[in-house]
Amino acid sequence: MTLIFHSATLLLAISLFYCFPLDPDRVKSPSYKEGRYHNLDPDEELQGKSPLAILRWKLWGPKDPPAVEGLTEELPTVLERNSKDLIAPEGKVRVVWFGHATVWISSTKNGKTVNVMTDPIFDAPILVTRLVKLPIPKEDLPPVDYVVVSHAHRDHLDRDTLRYLRSKNPNVQILLPSGMKSFSEEENLGSTVSQELGRVSTKGSVKITFLPAHHWSRMGISDTNQYFWGSYSLEAQGKIIYFAGDTGYSSHFKNISERLGKPVDLALLPIGAYKPRWFMKYAHIGPEEALMATKDLNAKSFAPIHWGTFPLGDDLPKEPMLDLKQRLSFPSSPDTKGINPPSDGISWGNKDGVKIVPWTIGSGIDLE
Repeated sequence: MTLIFHSATLLLAISLFYCFPLDPDRVKSPSYKEGRYHNLDPDEELQGKSPLAILRWKLWGPKDPPAVEGLTEELPTVLERNSKDLIAPEGKVRVVWFGHATVWISSTKNGKTVNVMTDPIFDAPILVTRLVKLPIPKEDLPPVDYVVVSHAHRDHLDRDTLRYLRSKNPNVQILLPSGMKSFSEEENLGSTVSQELGRVSTKGSVKITFLPAHHWSRMGISDTNQYFWGSYSLEAQGKIIYFAGDTGYSSHFKNISERLGKPVDLALLPIGAYKPRWFMKYAHIGPEEALMATKDLNAKSFAPIHWGTFPLGDDLPKEPMLDLKQRLSFPSSPDTKGINPPSDGISWGNKDGVKIVPWTIGSGIDLE
């Protein structure tokens, strides 16, 4: 994470001047033991990367070889959208990627629309450059009913963005992992819910369930793994969308499949900030592991997120997507069913019976 090289020298100084509050009730969580939150699988490698470890990576490597030939610094295309583009038509669920782990999910049933955003961040975390703009100005967004936050890292939990969404809709429900009640109050986030695994929230046609991930958390220097982390399923109109947040590969994907008890219609899985593997593999799946996760989840389709927006690893902006794309087979005629809007060069591909779309920022998928 280049929240990473620069933050290796600056994060310590910043954090010494400000400590984020810790929720005293966190110790009651079934996922909290031995002084910290834990994953389902052993996670000794996920105790947080020290500034010295980050410096060692950035200064001495080693770097992984390029995943594909001819890589450049080219950025992903951004398809511009307007507010009407984001609202699902009657009887459909619309999913639009905003970049990184920010996804817009809209469901309209019987004339009533519910809008959900995942890990919203509209600018850039401290010390990191945003490579691409949003597909729509934040001022033009329709009201958001639910915000789901996967974990407490600054590229996923952006306090300014959460407060902005609250200003647009005072009734927005912000769903946070366990251990974040005091944090939410201190940061003036308004009405929030701190969740344990299995917590269900519902509004209209949408049901949201908090599920496991294999990751870690830190906002300052002294709060490593003192806030929980997770992923989400969103069920709407008979469809299941799975949002993985940020995660390494572990048994939790199969655990989630067992919890859900039926196939995932669309899996939103991260593929970027995956290099070098020796440093990133415990916390970040790459394209190969994302494909493995689709099988574990019993997913019908998969759309890749968490790439091309922030320079967080050694991978170049489009490298994760190109790495994924080379692993897929594509029909002789482009398959654009459900892709909104249809765009040149974007077609469903296939891997072992799972449909995968190498989309770009602003691309959308309609489920019906």
